[in-house]
Amino acid sequence: MSKWSVAKETVATLGEQAQDHGADSAGMLEALISTALRALAAEKDAAYVKNFVEYEVSSLNLQHIDVQRLT
Repeated sequence: MSKWSVAKETVATLGEQAQDHGADSAGMLEALISTALRALAAEKDAAYVKNFVEYEVSSLNLQHIDVQRLT
């Protein structure tokens, strides 16, 4: 299983468990993103995380599809 498949399963599971934790799917995703960004910063550094986030945000409205990230 690819890292992207694991990530997609994790996101789906969070959505399914949201009500069990008094949250909605968006709230669970926000918690995941915040936690993941802090973990990534601990592995890399703040500048790396900032560049990563800026790249991802800039590609949200593009029609470009990164095939690797879909698997």
